[in-house]
Amino acid sequence: MKTATGRQRPLDIAGAAATIVFMVRGAITLCWRGLLDLALPTVCAACGRRDERAGPLCPSCAAALLGQVDGRYCPRCGAGIGENLPVDEDGCFQCPTPVPRFQRVVRLTAYEPPLAEVIRGMKFRGVRHGCRWLGRLLADRVAATGELASVDAVQHVPLHWIRRLDRGFDQGRLLAAAIARRIGRPRLEALRRVRNTPPQVNLPRTRRLENVRGAFKPVGRDAEGLHVLLVDDVTTTGATADEATRALLAGGARRVSLAVVAKAEPPPRQT
Repeated sequence: MKTATGRQRPLDIAGAAATIVFMVRGAITLCWRGLLDLALPTVCAACGRRDERAGPLCPSCAAALLGQVDGRYCPRCGAGIGENLPVDEDGCFQCPTPVPRFQRVVRLTAYEPPLAEVIRGMKFRGVRHGCRWLGRLLADRVAATGELASVDAVQHVPLHWIRRLDRGFDQGRLLAAAIARRIGRPRLEALRRVRNTPPQVNLPRTRRLENVRGAFKPVGRDAEGLHVLLVDDVTTTGATADEATRALLAGGARRVSLAVVAKAEPPPRQT
């Protein structure tokens, strides 16, 4: 390859080799974790105990999680709301400013045990056999809130390819696939993550918005004119989902609603 001055640019052999090694490692990780899923399907994804019953969670953890699902929450931001506090379709006192671009939030429950352990297992330990089960639960939650009637298609919040290779799979895609099958809607690949953004743990919302700005680009026009159900595992401040929504709307989507497995508490506001 030549530079702007016409000189021959030396090949970045070290960089190319590092990329190949990284991709091979990702492929090996994907195969290894797939074999583990087949060999150890009876290990509870939350507590790690072995259990011979079908499903990703042992009876105790499954009962604890299902008991948390019916909590009251804001339909605009997903924050948990006490029984005596006001909330309506326009939001609650916890809604962030500016208001996110997605119109509605559907969630399973708060980001706390045992659900938090299942999600951490998916993100950091390659435990993916809970994705389909959680996706089906979330799909039932979507149907129960009335969003099903107007949803046209399902789209996940994609990982960057580097993170996907390192993890071995994209948990958002698995969740979205389970939801799409459950509700009988097509699953889109209308988003691409073009920046591998740094982790956002402990960042306030303003910093998160800056961190993910421009991280997603629309792919094609498959979302044009559609009400898209955007799927993610966890939302905290809504910054990532908001930026993904911006890209979907830029790609022609008519409306975007957000379905998340868990809502985490945002970090305290900095004074």
